[in-house]
Amino acid sequence: MARIPSDAALNARLARWVAEGLLDAGQAERIEAAERARAAADAEQAAAARARTDQAGAAQAPAAGPHPAGRVPLVVEALGYLGAAMAVVAGFLAADRLWPDIPMGAQLALAAVAAVVLGVAGALLRDAAEPAFVRLRGVLWLASTGSVAAFAGVLAARAGAFSPQVTALTAAGAATAYGIVPWLLRPAPLQQLAVFAGAAVTLAAGIECLGDDVPLWAPGAGVWLLSALWGAAAHRGHVLPRETGYLAAALGLLVGAQLTMDLAAGHLLALATAGALLALGVALRKVWALLLGAFATLQTVPQTAERYLPGSLAAPLSILVVGAVLLVLALLLARWSSRTGTPR
Repeated sequence: MARIPSDAALNARLARWVAEGLLDAGQAERIEAAERARAAADAEQAAAARARTDQAGAAQAPAAGPHPAGRVPLVVEALGYLGAAMAVVAGFLAADRLWPDIPMGAQLALAAVAAVVLGVAGALLRDAAEPAFVRLRGVLWLASTGSVAAFAGVLAARAGAFSPQVTALTAAGAATAYGIVPWLLRPAPLQQLAVFAGAAVTLAAGIECLGDDVPLWAPGAGVWLLSALWGAAAHRGHVLPRETGYLAAALGLLVGAQLTMDLAAGHLLALATAGALLALGVALRKVWALLLGAFATLQTVPQTAERYLPGSLAAPLSILVVGAVLLVLALLLARWSSRTGTPR
């Protein structure tokens, strides 16, 4: 510890008080020692505070750049996924040409190995702190779920010689049951979307397997009801992440409504679903809900007009009206965003 210099002013006062008889020499020495100790303690506290400030500044400094030190840039991550996807597609194309008649056993073995390897690789990243590795874990588990679906589908189609409906039911059911496990371990968006998609396909295929007299609109109605229940569960916090639950439910509602449009009530259901998404997007300022509602409106309104007013100007006029409504909504969102912040 550095030596604390003496206080000349204090020493002068102490010497005067000793000369005047107010203090004796021993008292003056003890006062000087106490003041030295207090000054030393103050100096140590100030040095410790400066050290903590310097350490905090050094820790926060990397975050000021384009990306933190050691973090993988999103562009590099996206290029990596794109390259991997292209390599997988090229591998399948090459295998199809070099081995056109792949035996069933080889297909099952490849799907099983892929499911195990991808699932284990994702599990090894479960405690990763790097966000890129967290996203990679989700992609690996999603690919593993797809491999399980492929295994079950090949087994049902080639070994069991089942119908396409039963094959779809088997593949989707196996993927849903398997996908629930990683979703419960780490509630990630991709895992929830995989489980929802598997459940929707399982329900639709199961309804189709009930018999040949099942109406065409029944699978769509089932998917629509499942999506409505999924959205309600997400709203109550039973489905996580909640925002992904909303998105999955909205997509399911649109698909289910489209599958019921062979009925007049199906057209009303599709129009009501599109309108509800638009209203939700405006009320909550959710851009994705507005985009889905706009897409559904552009798909549904012309189909309805062409079915009930064939050969007339209803279809192009309906598109014009929808475009005008969307333009008004865009202007409203732009005004609200300038007042309260950017819509999500």
